[in-house]
Amino acid sequence: ILNRHMENGVTIVSPQTTFIDWGVKIGGDTKIYPFTVIERDVTIGRHCSIGPFCHLRERTIIEDNSTIGNFAELARSKIARHTLAKHFCYLGDARVGRNVNIGAGTVTANFDGKSKHITIIRDNAFLGSDTILVAPVKIGKYAITGAGSVVTKNKDVPDYTVVAGVPAKVIKRKGKR
Repeated sequence: ILNRHMENGVTIVSPQTTFIDWGVKIGGDTKIYPFTVIERDVTIGRHCSIGPFCHLRERTIIEDNSTIGNFAELARSKIARHTLAKHFCYLGDARVGRNVNIGAGTVTANFDGKSKHITIIRDNAFLGSDTILVAPVKIGKYAITGAGSVVTKNKDVPDYTVVAGVPAKVIKRKGKR
């Protein structure tokens, strides 16, 4: 499996420490770093950077030019183009737009003890470090969360809004760009 991906233009930095299951699709010019696990039915676009120490679980889609960095776990999530989740995050059942920054330590708290819930993060959002998003919740376009914010379930963050705190509260509404 690894050889097939490498023959198709994927760089696997350390084949000895990388696991890629059957049914995975990876676009050319993508680089997979050591100690990465990619389960079946994952799709990764072109020009992406994945890992090290990354776990991509079933039904995850990562579009072109995105970075999923070290100590990240994604499950049943879709990450649009040009999005960065550089380190220390869990994105479960998330729908993430284009040009989003996922700060270090961000978690989508998608399970309430009975059911899994969706988190939606729209284009150009910026999530500060250690943001917790309690699903179901939506983060609007160009919205910003302050470091350490907890956005509670059903308390959507509107477009062009800055929130901070526990629980997160609006501290600024920005004009459209």
